[in-house]
Amino acid sequence: MKRSRLCYIAIAVLALGMDPAHAADTSPRRKSDAAEIKKLQKEIVQRDALIRNLLRRVERIERRDGMTGEPSRRRGVAAKAQPRRKVAASATAPSAQLNEPPSPPSPAGAAAAQSGQTSPEAAATPAAAPGQFEVSPEAAQHALERALIETGALLLPPGKFQIVPSVTYQYQQATRAAGLALTTSGTVLVTQDLLRAETVQAQALLRAGLPWDAQLEFALPYAFKSDSTTLQAGGSDISNQIVDAAGIGDATLTLTKQVLKEGDWLPNLFLSGSWNADIGQTVKGVPLGMGFTEFRGAVLASKRQDPLVFTAGFTYQASLEKNGIEPGDQFIPAVGMLFAVSPETSLQFSQQIAFVENTQLHGLTVPGSSQLQGIFNAGVLSILAPGVVVNLTAAIGETPDAPALTVQLAFPIQLN
Repeated sequence: MKRSRLCYIAIAVLALGMDPAHAADTSPRRKSDAAEIKKLQKEIVQRDALIRNLLRRVERIERRDGMTGEPSRRRGVAAKAQPRRKVAASATAPSAQLNEPPSPPSPAGAAAAQSGQTSPEAAATPAAAPGQFEVSPEAAQHALERALIETGALLLPPGKFQIVPSVTYQYQQATRAAGLALTTSGTVLVTQDLLRAETVQAQALLRAGLPWDAQLEFALPYAFKSDSTTLQAGGSDISNQIVDAAGIGDATLTLTKQVLKEGDWLPNLFLSGSWNADIGQTVKGVPLGMGFTEFRGAVLASKRQDPLVFTAGFTYQASLEKNGIEPGDQFIPAVGMLFAVSPETSLQFSQQIAFVENTQLHGLTVPGSSQLQGIFNAGVLSILAPGVVVNLTAAIGETPDAPALTVQLAFPIQLN
């Protein structure tokens, strides 16, 4: 390092075209003119200032090399590799530029300098700005695909398993005519029953990917149900009766098969069939399941336009007779859309309308038992951490026959 200092000093002296010994010998003996002496003294002061600047620059270079740990040999090679015009420009640079402090090295640059190597990825990729990050295409599709699996528009690969624990809350309200009531004053009032039903259901669903583009699902719930019947007359409550029950609900088995894969014009097409086993308990006269054995067939089509996925489906449901009662068949068309708002989060919206036929009682039609249920669904699926997925959905009833509100919180877990 001392040799480098001497080199800088020698360059400065030669650049000024004078020798230190010669400067020392410039005494009044050789030149008696006072103006010449002042001129030489001014040149000496300029030379000293330049030398001091060069020394400061050498010290900064030493400190910088001490931080990065770069060997002196590599510095010498790098200096030789610089074009001569750049060296000349540095030698004649103003003192203001020489006094600029060097910028501290980045952690990535320090690590590369210590190892003596430069990463090609670090050299080719610019540093990300604060709040920005790179996302691979695979990661960008991950949340959307998980949401498609939950809605039935995508199947698990063969040999893959999922378990989906969930909690569902549902609130439903209806009114029915009760009869006539006679007051003590002789006034006749028309009475009605206000029926409220609240259900909290915890469910475990097992999903398995099968060969030949198929998938099997099995679900078993445990439900708590509270039924409230309020007798009203003239806008006032006369009496209220509440019945609470808890137990096992109906088990459901579903098999889904993909029969068509998406092409330029063709959508993905899925066929599914499900069986709702009437094994739910009845506690205090309150059925904790549907109360009937049900069969359901569905067809679902999906078309992908990243980051959007459009779905359309149709479901037919039929119930078996029990105790002389046969619920009416249901026809349920539905359309939906899924939207990936980020690599970790996707939104889903759907609209369905259920047309329910009249109920049969001992072979006779029950008048006024047909229903029209309009339901709007909205949900969000988010990947909070590796292996931690949350799916929150809410369904709002749009007609009096539909449940007023249904909220479900599910946690899909990939087992393998």
